[in-house]
Amino acid sequence: MQPIGRTSRLLCTLQQQVAKTGFGLTRQLHGISEGAQAPSIQRPIGSNRRVAPAAGTVGTLNWPQSQQLRAVNPFPSTIQAWMMDFGSNNPVEILDVQRSVFAAPIRTDIIHRAVTYERNLRRQGTHSARTRSEVRGSTRKIQPQKGTGGARHGTRRAPQFVGGGKAHGPKSRSHEIGIQRKVWLMALRSVLSAKYAQDQLIFVDNMKLESHRTGDLNRMLQVNGWAPLPSARRDASIMLLPLMSGDLAANLRNMEIASRNISGVSLMNAADAEVYEILRHDYLIMDRNALDLLQSILKPM
Repeated sequence: MQPIGRTSRLLCTLQQQVAKTGFGLTRQLHGISEGAQAPSIQRPIGSNRRVAPAAGTVGTLNWPQSQQLRAVNPFPSTIQAWMMDFGSNNPVEILDVQRSVFAAPIRTDIIHRAVTYERNLRRQGTHSARTRSEVRGSTRKIQPQKGTGGARHGTRRAPQFVGGGKAHGPKSRSHEIGIQRKVWLMALRSVLSAKYAQDQLIFVDNMKLESHRTGDLNRMLQVNGWAPLPSARRDASIMLLPLMSGDLAANLRNMEIASRNISGVSLMNAADAEVYEILRHDYLIMDRNALDLLQSILKPM
């Protein structure tokens, strides 16, 4: 144990001498005046690099200024999609669409919130049941309180009697719930991205038809592969989403008339697009004007 104690004393003495004379050597090496505070030369663990002096200290080294780092997205801002001809389903050109709109993360929880919101808006809320104060009948006591050997009863309009009122029955009310606009827009981006990922989103140049006959439109949808053949014995599931505003609505008059009597084919203005309507159809077909409108609305700021 004696050599260990002697070594410890030598180390303590050396540390005291360095504490007394080391600061003077640092001043001579760096040219610091006697009244100035010595710079910090502490080193982080596992590193040989000197740490920058603290604020208010004097040093001779020019430490680099801190720079703000930014993450770089390795993916391009656009993705490619085919622009098809509505009459023949032949490719016309290749489009560059926004990745943030048609390749966004698919949030099923946000879609569920939007669908619940839209379906609650469709509920009429006119259900109503009569309570014991609203049904027909007298309010007199139907039997004495005591002496009958049975249960105590008051009016005949109580819920336990036939013809009595309904206990805790439904009343007319609004089923509307609130949702933030940004949440609904996120749900719409998620639905469009899901349709694009499943190859169920079709872009066409326009939806102008020469004829208003339902049979011509139905036959064209079957030939293009968007609607099932009659031998399949099932209805189509197509959502037509053109932009129908101003002069564009007049050009789509034949489309509006022809699509009325086709089961499973729905026509909706792109300005009134709904998450639930897009989700419940297999195919979503939109024209160029609707594409430009949705990209301008759904593109994140």
